[in-house]
Amino acid sequence: MTTDQTAAAASPAGGKTIRIVHTRAEGTRLLGTVRGDGVWEVVRTRGFRSSRTVGLYVPHSRDKAAKSWVIENAAAGLREAGFTVEIEIDNVTQGRSFADAEADRNFWAEERAYRYSERAERNAAAGSARWERTRDRMSHVPPGQPILVGHHSERGHRRLLDWADTQDRKAIEELKTGEHWAGRAAAAERYQQHREDPGTTRRRIERLEADRRRIERWLQDKPTKEIEAGQELPDGAEVVQTYDDGSRWCRLPLDEQTKARWEADVAAIDDELGYWRAVLAKAEARGVKLWSKADFAKGDFVIYYGDAVEVVRVNAKSVTIPWSHYWVATPGGPVRTVAQCQERHRSGGRMYTDTVPYDKVRGKVTAAELAGLDPAQVKKLIAEKIREARGGQPAA
Repeated sequence: MTTDQTAAAASPAGGKTIRIVHTRAEGTRLLGTVRGDGVWEVVRTRGFRSSRTVGLYVPHSRDKAAKSWVIENAAAGLREAGFTVEIEIDNVTQGRSFADAEADRNFWAEERAYRYSERAERNAAAGSARWERTRDRMSHVPPGQPILVGHHSERGHRRLLDWADTQDRKAIEELKTGEHWAGRAAAAERYQQHREDPGTTRRRIERLEADRRRIERWLQDKPTKEIEAGQELPDGAEVVQTYDDGSRWCRLPLDEQTKARWEADVAAIDDELGYWRAVLAKAEARGVKLWSKADFAKGDFVIYYGDAVEVVRVNAKSVTIPWSHYWVATPGGPVRTVAQCQERHRSGGRMYTDTVPYDKVRGKVTAAELAGLDPAQVKKLIAEKIREARGGQPAA
């Protein structure tokens, strides 16, 4: 037996081969392990989770490139424990369409809502039943009945009060647990509504477009890296700048594998962008207002967090309004005018301002519409404007 074979036989792993496989369709999974072989104890603190249906996997790894640092860290830990590790990564082949992935997420959100609702009902019913049983058993004791010290009933009375106290505490805990699961169920029910909220969707599209532009720049300009003084330049490296300490900022050649991965990332982003743009188009077709620079002029009032705030300036991606700290104790109810805020500006110079991105605008009111209205009428008008901007849906 060779030295390597002797070491493998002596180790707890016994030279067992473990495969870490990543594809965009399935994500990162760990194969070749069975319960009790020691693999889970190694990878549980290195980014992996366990599932009865999937096995050992890296969460949130589907439909995207592999998290190489997580994989290498887990592989290093397994090799230290005596396992043989094989790594297979496919970052190029496209997986599910984004529409299919989103449909899966919505389906599982519905499943969670159903499961959490059942838990909430069970806990609430158990807590209520326990509370009623305690009240029934205590019904023969008059409210406020003192313990008769020295009487033959003293010990029984004390035991009954201790029992009732314990039962009430358990009932309260069960009712609180029911409220917890009811909240989780409500959140799961709102999952798709939150994901497809027009404001959230517009911000997501902006982020995806920025990600796409960044990857396009990488593909066009090639990656850059600082090479320390004395280190040999990689083949094909182009020196962009040389520093006083001798280090060089270089542009590196783009290998085919990296290029293919980034092109796959661009294709995935384009697929997701198409989905969310279609969601926005459907919302607009339902009457949801997508605000832009063309909708506002200086002197209009933007509805922001339930207040009508006068617009100081109209920008490409936002409107400028007076600083929100001026609104404290400002007269006029939900209407915040520039004149009111300037009166509260005590430091001299130009008044401080905030900006409201168009994706966070909830509605618009003109000065003419606000003229002559009392605070109650203004609140009603704001609610109507928000409903109108949401395509007839009430304010959230």
